[in-house]
Amino acid sequence: MTAPIIIEFPLSGEWLVGADGTEAGHERALDLIQVDHKFKATRRPLWRELFQAVPLGDYYAFGQPIFSPFAGRVVTAVDGCPEAANSYLRTLVEMLFSKQGDAELQQLMDAGHGDIRAFAGNHIILQSSADPAVHAFLAHARTGSVCVEVGQEVAALQTIAAVGNSGQSMTPHLHFHLMAGANPVNAVTLECCFRAYELFSAGQWQRCETSLPRRRQRIRALAA
Repeated sequence: MTAPIIIEFPLSGEWLVGADGTEAGHERALDLIQVDHKFKATRRPLWRELFQAVPLGDYYAFGQPIFSPFAGRVVTAVDGCPEAANSYLRTLVEMLFSKQGDAELQQLMDAGHGDIRAFAGNHIILQSSADPAVHAFLAHARTGSVCVEVGQEVAALQTIAAVGNSGQSMTPHLHFHLMAGANPVNAVTLECCFRAYELFSAGQWQRCETSLPRRRQRIRALAA
């Protein structure tokens, strides 16, 4: 069995693991969101968060910096996609019952290529300097925040964008995974782990090394 690829945690501060690579459609992928101690994603009342559109600036995650998980080269840098501005539940219902969206996604998968902006929003794909076969996919960035260009060399933990709500997104978050190729439509996803981070467990923060957090766990980047 191939050992997981060790990478840097691509965010700062505290995050909740919304998807941990075990769900269908998120194989070996992470969705990371920011919530408070009541598991709310915004500063607004819960009813407003669920049933009405909340200004994106009120989300804890919105605008938080995204860092490169390794040293590498930018192979894709997409910006200019609009932010989704619906309520959480409305977006969820649309995603669950949109036959058009399902059909478009299936067409992309069948063709093996195509425009993924409707799903990924603003996104970046990086090629690892250590292993050119390894690529990182980071999606749903904030409109206007992508600050790298195709062909640019980036260092590990260099700022490359900010967390947003573009594409098919229910709440501002970062979708992240590694893949064995530069095409998210058909590239095989790769197993990875973070070099180091902290996990909130049994009422205290505990340091974790060369591991990956699980769904609904609270994690945070190590202090600089």
